[in-house]
Amino acid sequence: MHFTTGTCLGDDVPIEVFSAVDRQTPGFVAWQETQWFFHCGDGAAFLGRAGAAELAAHPEVLEMLRQEASAGGRPPEQVERYLGSLDKDGRPTAYLFRCRVCAAHLAYSDFP
Repeated sequence: MHFTTGTCLGDDVPIEVFSAVDRQTPGFVAWQETQWFFHCGDGAAFLGRAGAAELAAHPEVLEMLRQEASAGGRPPEQVERYLGSLDKDGRPTAYLFRCRVCAAHLAYSDFP
């Protein structure tokens, strides 16, 4: 039985760790395909959905999301409007993770 679906993000992950996350970690509902982060060779902990207010405490995550949103060539003002519109309880939203080894925060968002 598979609990998580979607894309896994990260490098240098032993197959045993990937398999444990895939088969033993409950997934979550996302607007688009779910993604799961791996960091420091381990599965990251999913902290939940996050909006602009929750992400304000994590500038490194905002930069990660800024780069993600800019990848399609969107103008900076459009990207900043998008980041400001992220809503924990609505749409669009971000999905926040924390590395279980080094405590780095990671996130992705449902970019239209």
